[in-house]
Amino acid sequence: MDRQKLQDARRWARNELERSAQFWLDHGMDREHGGVYTCLDRKGEIYSTDKSIWMQGRCGWIFAFLCRSYGIKQEWLEASKSCLDFMEAHCFNHERGERMYFTVTAEGKPLRQRRYYFSEAFCAIANAEYYGVTGDSARLERARQCYDLYWNLSQGMPDPVGMGPKTISETRSGRAFGTPMIILNVTGVLLRTDPERKALYEERAQQCVDDIFRYHVKPELKCTLENVDTDGTPRLYYTEGRTVNPGHDIEGVWFLLEHAQRT
Repeated sequence: MDRQKLQDARRWARNELERSAQFWLDHGMDREHGGVYTCLDRKGEIYSTDKSIWMQGRCGWIFAFLCRSYGIKQEWLEASKSCLDFMEAHCFNHERGERMYFTVTAEGKPLRQRRYYFSEAFCAIANAEYYGVTGDSARLERARQCYDLYWNLSQGMPDPVGMGPKTISETRSGRAFGTPMIILNVTGVLLRTDPERKALYEERAQQCVDDIFRYHVKPELKCTLENVDTDGTPRLYYTEGRTVNPGHDIEGVWFLLEHAQRT
């Protein structure tokens, strides 16, 4: 590829990045209650005001990461902080071990609590990335708390909100690809931003990678299975066991490549 084509490609990518970021700044940010709306149509009109906690964390991370990658823009930093402040004010169930909600209303009233702990995962990366840009130690403390809670729950800690597994464990239990895949992502962010706990993060990251290849990657099937038996045996005789998630495959490759670069 000649130099001009490379320059054109770079210009296109940067223009698209700017256009996308500006779309969410113009249409998604909640100027009244804080945080971000994510149920928008192509024109930027909001069709649901309920707020996903996953998306508050992801948006908080994205805008902080943009500051880290391209230099601080005040509107990016303010968007990230808005999501973090909204989560801090409204999205933790303080009476149940700091577990986070799954969805809340526009003003932040609890709407739904789920057994999954991905709200904590995305809150962790948002706070960690913001700390990396600003040095705000309270954000690092929150990132560590959310990260450790995710890890402990994934390793069998009883859920403080009292929710059990998705299926009756005496009948069926297993492993889900999303659990080590996402914690590998979160661990990678914390490895960059929290060097004080580097050894711990490196150990946990490697455990995630080992679990992914030991249990979920199936060369003989030419795929990565979402749900397997506890020992990694494929369970192709029911629907959930046959699931392949292209989005998770793409994310998994991304996080594994980052791990490969580090190691």
